[in-house]
Amino acid sequence: PMGRAMLNICIVFAQLERETIQKRVTDAYYSRCLKGFHMSGQAPYGYQLEPTVVEGIRTKKMVADPVAADHVRLMFEMYAQPTTSYGDITRYFAEQGILFHGKELIRPTLAQMLRNPVYVQADLDVYEFFKSQGTVLVNDVADFTGMNGCYLYQGRDVKPGKAQSLKDQMLVLAPHEGIVPSDIWLA
Repeated sequence: PMGRAMLNICIVFAQLERETIQKRVTDAYYSRCLKGFHMSGQAPYGYQLEPTVVEGIRTKKMVADPVAADHVRLMFEMYAQPTTSYGDITRYFAEQGILFHGKELIRPTLAQMLRNPVYVQADLDVYEFFKSQGTVLVNDVADFTGMNGCYLYQGRDVKPGKAQSLKDQMLVLAPHEGIVPSDIWLA
């Protein structure tokens, strides 16, 4: 019985340590999000990652790739035309032989790119749009000058299955420059 009691005590402390570590990692992630850090993974099409230092912390910053950024701008300009569909855009890029991260552009990828605020030059119109959607805006309205892109992070309180809703998600101005004007992005 004494051995079983000691084993249970060790298990309880191991569980406590695991939960404590998980909380610290989550807190560090959200702390970095609030500062506008790139949070890992491949850069969105149109950008490339370059090492940088922000607030004394080594991270990566997105920098526009001139050729790919032109493709992204064209994609948004095409979509802003009322008669252009997702199919028209994907066919155009396929006919031109333009690959996105080594693959042909498909409709779900196109839809995801068109919704991604990483591309927008965040100005007051973008601020008002996200505010009206119930998004948590980390930066002050005065910071939305039309230069920076944005990162949209799923907030801590967002319920599963709300991928399409912007309510309670966090919008943070990113250190990179946006490549699509807000009037085209919001169209």
